[in-house]
Amino acid sequence: MSDERSPSAAATKTWFGHPLGLFVLFGVEMWERFSFYGMRAILGLYLKCAIDGMANPPPGAEAGFNPGRGWAKEDATNLMGWYGGMAYLLPILGGLIADKLIGTHRSMVVGGLLIALGHIVLAISGMGEMAMNQTGLDLFIFGLALIVVGTGHFKPTVTVMVSQLYPDGDPRREGAFGIFYMGINVGAFLGTTACAYLGEQVGWHYGFGAAAAGMLAGLAMYLTVRPKFLEGIGLPRDGKGSTAPLFLLTGFAISAIVTIFFHIGLLKTIDETLSQPWLVWVLLLGGIGWAIFFTATQEKEDRGPVAAIFIYMVFNTFFWLAFEQAATSINFFTDEKTNRMLGDFLVPTGWFQDINPFGIVLLAPVFGALWTKLEAQRRNPGQPIKIGLGLIWLGLGYLFTVWAGLQARDGAKAAMWLITTTYIFHTIGEIFLSPTGLAFVTKTAPKKHVTLLMGLWFLSSFMAYVIGGKLAGLTDRIEKGEIKLPWSIGGNADFFVLFVITSFGAGAVILIFSPWLKKLTAGRE
Repeated sequence: MSDERSPSAAATKTWFGHPLGLFVLFGVEMWERFSFYGMRAILGLYLKCAIDGMANPPPGAEAGFNPGRGWAKEDATNLMGWYGGMAYLLPILGGLIADKLIGTHRSMVVGGLLIALGHIVLAISGMGEMAMNQTGLDLFIFGLALIVVGTGHFKPTVTVMVSQLYPDGDPRREGAFGIFYMGINVGAFLGTTACAYLGEQVGWHYGFGAAAAGMLAGLAMYLTVRPKFLEGIGLPRDGKGSTAPLFLLTGFAISAIVTIFFHIGLLKTIDETLSQPWLVWVLLLGGIGWAIFFTATQEKEDRGPVAAIFIYMVFNTFFWLAFEQAATSINFFTDEKTNRMLGDFLVPTGWFQDINPFGIVLLAPVFGALWTKLEAQRRNPGQPIKIGLGLIWLGLGYLFTVWAGLQARDGAKAAMWLITTTYIFHTIGEIFLSPTGLAFVTKTAPKKHVTLLMGLWFLSSFMAYVIGGKLAGLTDRIEKGEIKLPWSIGGNADFFVLFVITSFGAGAVILIFSPWLKKLTAGRE
């Protein structure tokens, strides 16, 4: 790890047994997640919504209000996949920049500013005629690109700064990541609630722009209290960091290039090229080869832990590939084929995604305390068991989605309790897998590569988003029988069965091999 730290100064002031700096990072992460999950709730709906407005406007609204872009689902989910995927791929580069050049503190500030500016641009892109013309769409893509680049700087740095608050071997570390994960989900809940309501019932671009104020407020809070509660945390080695403003300008330049590529159709060409099966195999095999080489070049005592991180990434991909259908296929199914009426109130589609962060806010402290207690008793289940159980819970949740798909086969509406139950089961699975995975990487990775490996950990989410977005675009073709699967039970249920199989299958495999996997990290986990 190239960042210097002074944990003695930052860790002396505590609250509930944890450094106060943890709760500062909790707050700033909360607003960044407000941005990301608010966008996640409505981006796909906006893209597929008819250009002349919603087909089924909320009660009290005039027909034709709130124009979207009228994209085909396949195109909408593909952009969703790349947007979410790049937000998880760029942290690899952002981690290297933080490690080698400007430190995690400055990298986080650069990222937060780019995210806030991106949301301001999104709001502007919906003004007047731009809400429906090509200029507005180009500006919208520019805003999305700013957010993605900003997330690349932001995401790996905050997580590493949390780990820097605790000395090696501190039993509070895993509990700290549970608390930190609550910050993520408080932001997700608030962002989804606000952006889904504003986007669906007031205007899409009000929802897109809502996060800008929050992100700026979060940064202001962080910079104000940082000298008192995070002294010495996240600073670069040898006083480097003066080049941080350059990366702010670079973010604008990259976003402008992406926008030009989109306008002239080059992004679509790149997407089609990268989707070629032969190239997918080349990239996959190249990635596996690099991972083996990287592991082999580590010190002998580090090879097992590094190998375990790469192996767990594979199963992490299976989890998020299915889980993130919440933003695409499950969201569209909820919007089109689920009865969302509660009395006279039409529940916004995006609000169903609130079940996940709300459940985590309630349950994460319970599980965090449980892991800490089991760790003290030397009975804490290893990471492969937690991953396996997370996948099993995920598969159980999809059984209810399949049930909903069967209810909606012949034009009927599915019961909303089935979608609600899906999210509840998925939430329990996420608690088993995600916060424990973040803690696992920070405590098992070699110190000199911890930020890089944290960025690589997010690579599994990149692959899950991109592949998941492309799969979600096939739902209508599968329902119509244009794409044949080995099973046929009807409607969208056929598509959702796929994730029952992959989740249960991957969960069973890692549970079977868990004794061997635990040996790889013996003495480190």
